[in-house]
Parts: sequence; C-alpha cells; structure tokens
Amino acid sequence: MKYLVSCFLLFLVLITVFSCEPEADVVTRQPKVNLAFSADTVLFDTVFVQTGSVTKRLLVYNYNKNAVEINEIKLGKLDASAYRMIINGIETPRAQNIRIRGGDSLYVLVKVFIEPSNSNLPFLVNDSVTFTLNQAVQDVKLVAYGQDAYFHKKSELTGNNVWSADKPHVIYDHVTVTAGSTLTIAKGSRIYANNSAYIYVDGTLRVDGTAEERVTFAGYRLEPFYKEIPGLWGGIRFRAASKNNIIQYADIKNAIVGIGAENPDQDPATYDIRLAQCTLRNMSQAGILSYSADVQALNTLITNCGEYAVAGFGGGTYDFTYCTLANFTPEFRRQTPSLFFSDRYQDATGQDIDYRTKLNMINSIVWAGKRNGALQEEIGFLNEAGLPLDTVFRHNILQTQAYEQSLNKSNLFNQDPKFKSTVYPI
Repeated sequence: MKYLVSCFLLFLVLITVFSCEPEADVVTRQPKVNLAFSADTVLFDTVFVQTGSVTKRLLVYNYNKNAVEINEIKLGKLDASAYRMIINGIETPRAQNIRIRGGDSLYVLVKVFIEPSNSNLPFLVNDSVTFTLNQAVQDVKLVAYGQDAYFHKKSELTGNNVWSADKPHVIYDHVTVTAGSTLTIAKGSRIYANNSAYIYVDGTLRVDGTAEERVTFAGYRLEPFYKEIPGLWGGIRFRAASKNNIIQYADIKNAIVGIGAENPDQDPATYDIRLAQCTLRNMSQAGILSYSADVQALNTLITNCGEYAVAGFGGGTYDFTYCTLANFTPEFRRQTPSLFFSDRYQDATGQDIDYRTKLNMINSIVWAGKRNGALQEEIGFLNEAGLPLDTVFRHNILQTQAYEQSLNKSNLFNQDPKFKSTVYPI
C-alpha cells in the first residue's frame, strides 16, 4: 500500500512539473503563425569588390505568446551567394530548427563580399534570406551595390604614372611616389584609403581636379556612418626629397593629417606644395602639418581638425590667400590653436632643427567660435630658437586676443564671420 501511495505522489509531482512549463517555451505548430522583421530589406551602400562590407543586423521577432521553431533559415543562393549569414555565432548559408521563445527575438547578422565584375559603374548584387516556419515561407531582401576599383597595396611608383578617373582607386597600407618620379591624378578621380593607409611622396604629386570634376581623397568605407569620421586613414605625406607638388580642386577628408610636409632644405625659392581651390576637413590631428616646409594655399578651406588646422614646426615659408580656417571641433576637447608656428622642432634623431618662420596671410579667415563658453586663442607663435619672425596679415578676420594689438589694423579681430553653415556639403 505504501508503495502505491509513493508512486501516486510521484505521479502527481511529475504532472505538476510538466504542467508548469512556461507558455513562452511551448512551441506552437499553428500554420498561421508568422514572424516579424526589423526591415523588409537589408540595404548595403556601395561596397568595393574584394574588400567586404560592414556587418548589418536583422532582427527576427516572435510576437506570439508561444515559442516557434523555425524549420529553416537560408540564403537564397546558398554557397553561391555573395552574402554571408551568421546565426547564433555560426556563419552558415543555412540553419535549421532555430527556436525563438514567445515574445523574444533572434539576431541574424549579414555581410557581403563581392567579386570583381569588370564594370566601371556600380552594379547590383542581390539575394534574400528565406524563413520557413510551419510550411509558411517569408523572406527579407538583401541588396548591395558593388564597385570595381584599382587596388594599390604597398605600391612603389617609379617614372611617370597617371591615375585615371574611370574607376575608384583603393589604397592598402601605402602608395609611395619614389624620388624623381611623378604621380598625376586625373580630374574627377576618387581615391579611397584603407585604415591607416598613407600616400608617401618622395617625388612629385600633381592633382589635376577642376571646378566641375573635383578629386576626392577619403577613407574607403562609404557607409553614411563613416561620412564625417576623422582618422580613417593616414593622409598625404610629402617627404624631404619631394618637390614641385600641385594639388588643385581636391577634397581631402577624414584622415589623421590631411597634408604632411617635411622639407628641411630651408630653400624658400619655390614652394614645396601648392594648394588651390581645395578643402581639407575632419582630420583627427591637423589639416596641414609642416616641418620646415614651404607651403602655398589659395582659396582653400581647412575645417574641423582635432588639434590644428595648420601647424608649422621648425619654421618654413607659408602663404595663405583667400583661405578659410574654420576649425569647429565639438567632437574634440581641443586645447591647441587653429593656426600655430614655431621656429624649432626635434627630428627623429633628437637633433634640434631651427629655421625662421615667414607667413603671409591675406584676405583670409581664422575662426573657431566659442569653446568652453568663450572665444579662445586661435593663433599661436612659439619663438624657441629666437629667430626673426616675418609675418604679414592683411584684410583678414582673425580670432585672437594675444596678437590683436600687434597685427595690421586692416584686419578684423574677434568678429564672428557669420558662416551660413559649419557643415561642408560634400
């Protein structure tokens, strides 16, 4: 009798346990049950072939009170697809028997890797993710645009080289224009650099943009999120042997340093770098960073740089005419002036390099607005070597308190230029 009572009690316990399974864990097999999705299409921006895209998220919702078991999730083209799918941490073109609790959701991660197509124009790459649940089929479209490009990886350019504008140019690691060689970049060209990639110039760089067909230098990620991100690539660096460089009608953006110039020859007879009708913006460090170089800029905009718009260390010769240094940097806690020069710097061996600073600034603007609630000093000179400082400032708008009394009275000081917008529309 006691044995029967014990068995009966055990039976009651088992019934109680199994009858207490949460409703959200009970799988429904109803044919009318559907899934919901965070988007009906996962859209990728233009993706360079052979580079891979960012990873995008698709959320799959189960709004039912009961759990569902998805019979199959698959890419439409399976292994032949340009897309990659990751479910529960596993990359696979097909997954089966995936359970989602009632009221819960599932992440499906998607990325795309596009093969070359021998097309100069962007081309459509599509597929879908198909979900089969209790014999009902739903799908989400996958859409991307591929772009063929010229790829340059650790390239050493010799002789005379021309980069055409028919396809973008993508740089990995670096491209070096060797001493005595020339790289000419045609009007309308688009140059995109991978993370921390540089263009090194030991020879000569000519950028032949026009007002109608400007040349673009930027990071290689084209998604909107990266549009204004600084520091995506290294920048253009002109080294000591470089000379006779001309950049016109170019937009250089999102680098660490837009234009880096090293030229300790202390020969002001010709400018090492001439810029005309250019924009340099969204640099994590500086728009122009010079070491004893000779730089001329005409009708050029330098804006939104993390430390300096223009900095010249170890002297040099500089000319800025009809230029705007509008260094609005709300994303940086900047403690440096927009325009800065010193007559000394230490080279890689620790040796002091001393050279005088000569600066002409005509019909230009140096302005950054208020930082920390007040106008800050945006012009700085450091005379460590005690060399003569030769400056001409005429007909400018300047944000400075330190030099207001000593500079030419044709300038306007600390008067807001009233820019229409502080966001450059490129």
